[in-house]
Amino acid sequence: MGSNVTTEQRNNSGQQSSNMTTEQEKCYDPQDTTLVFVEGDDDLDFEYDDFKSLRAKMSCGHAVTPMSLTNWCRRLLEKGECRFVCGQTNCDAEWPYVEVCKMALLTKEEMKYFEKKLLSNAAKDYLNVKVV
Repeated sequence: MGSNVTTEQRNNSGQQSSNMTTEQEKCYDPQDTTLVFVEGDDDLDFEYDDFKSLRAKMSCGHAVTPMSLTNWCRRLLEKGECRFVCGQTNCDAEWPYVEVCKMALLTKEEMKYFEKKLLSNAAKDYLNVKVV
């Protein structure tokens, strides 16, 4: 997973920068033959961040970048969801966690956060447990 990650530095205005305090953009490795790359828009870039990575096709057919997928799934978790579903209108696809990890190029820290939120959200939803 981690061996297929390249990163690009961007500052708040979107310009490339070498300043290490900026957020690193995760980008797909163009040599990764396990991904299906597609041309066109990033179907999950709802905030028009214009991520620079190549677009890869999810199992539902929609195109994503690692950053847009990470942001979308994080948003779902923060809303209390415990399933990862496509954000496109009329697409009810639910993605397995392993697909999200691979396609979002999740770091170990992100996986830890996602798994903790998934467990917490599932406990609230299905076990009626109050999580503090």
